[in-house]
Amino acid sequence: MYNVSITNNYIYSLFLNGGNQVIAQPNGGKAQLTNWGSNAINVAWMGDINFIDLGDQKLSAYTNPELPWTEHTWGGVVRYQGLDAYFRYEGQGRVELVVDRFGSVSLHFEQGGMIVSLDDLTVD
Repeated sequence: MYNVSITNNYIYSLFLNGGNQVIAQPNGGKAQLTNWGSNAINVAWMGDINFIDLGDQKLSAYTNPELPWTEHTWGGVVRYQGLDAYFRYEGQGRVELVVDRFGSVSLHFEQGGMIVSLDDLTVD
C-alpha cells in the first residue's frame, strides 16, 4: 500500500469517496492518508481525482528497464480531468498531492512516476 499526503490550497474543501467525508479544509488544509488503495478525492466543481491501486500489475507500455522505477513491484494510477499519472514503488509508497487555488493538481511520487495516456473510451 501507499500513503497520500495532501495540501489543499483550493477555495473549497476536498471530499472523500463521493463527498461523504471532508478530508482537507480549504485554503491550506492538510491531510495524511495511510494505506490508501483505490479511492477518489472530490475537488468541488472540478471532478474526482481517481486513485487506482494496481497491486503488482504493470502497465506494459510504460515499463522500461532503462527507467528502473518502472520495474518496482507495486503501482498505481491517478486519473483527473482526462489526464493520467502512473507510479510504482517498493515497500510503503508515498504520493504527495497539492491542489492549488484554482483546482489544478500537482503530484509527486517519491519512488518514481510519469504522465501516461490511457484511453477513456474505445470503439471496437
